[in-house]
Amino acid sequence: MNLITTNELCKTYSKKLVIDHVNMHIPEGSIYGFVGENGSGKTTIMRLLTGLAEPTSGTYELFGLKNNDPRIFEKRKNISAIVERISLIPNLTAKQNIRYYELYTGRTLTEEEKDELLKKVNLQDVGNKKVRNFSLGMRQRLGIALALVSNPKLMFLDEPMNGLDPEGIAELRDLLIELNQKDGITVLISSHILSELEKIATCYGFISHGKIIEEITAQELKDRCRKSLMVKVDDVEKAEKAIKELGAKDYKVSPTGEIRIYDNFKIKDVMAGLDAAGVNILAINSSEESVEEYYLNLIKEGK
Repeated sequence: MNLITTNELCKTYSKKLVIDHVNMHIPEGSIYGFVGENGSGKTTIMRLLTGLAEPTSGTYELFGLKNNDPRIFEKRKNISAIVERISLIPNLTAKQNIRYYELYTGRTLTEEEKDELLKKVNLQDVGNKKVRNFSLGMRQRLGIALALVSNPKLMFLDEPMNGLDPEGIAELRDLLIELNQKDGITVLISSHILSELEKIATCYGFISHGKIIEEITAQELKDRCRKSLMVKVDDVEKAEKAIKELGAKDYKVSPTGEIRIYDNFKIKDVMAGLDAAGVNILAINSSEESVEEYYLNLIKEGK
């Protein structure tokens, strides 16, 4: 079941199309890694889904309800979001910030529940410390604590790892995994730190210039990024036949004419087989793609 589905979603600002017929599918219980360059449309889509902006055309569904269904306002109570920046009051303590957010959400927590909430985000020892004295990592974790006040089923996080040191990133990563696996919260998270997304995402949406260029599960991405031999030749059809004769069963021919072989072959054996078949090799190398490299290659193929 998808908690979020968009259908040809578009958004125009000043006659410029910034979200271009986007179709997204975010499964319940997933951590959806939203990957795209600055200005690709990630934040705009989050603003649309949270009701902070209205689509120019197209529709979306939250929890099975379309965006023009009046009941969707009630469903949005199941969503918490940190989009663009965390709204904290620096002159208040962590607990006072929680109290302020209680008034905003209309939910009241007991002192024990507040303590438990701060413990969940590893701020149990600083509940009475003013936020202006918090580190960036502590502010990020308090922001997530505030987002949890409403007991959400779905959470949007826009670049929450920006500016964090390695320790802060690790703490945030572990917290998101716990919220997802123990509390069952579905998470939509955008980040430029793709090496960290690899450690937590269960599926991905790759976006560029307002268009979704691919959605893929973490397992599918892992399979595609595994170690391989990349061969570029002058005759793809002849090369594919020669590679089959070598016994290759696991390979992929890209739209750009490259052949990526995942079977465990040595470079010299592949070169010898292609040479015997009269295929000219333009390039050959062994590689193992990262998520970032995979995304950049997707963009190149799209262009």
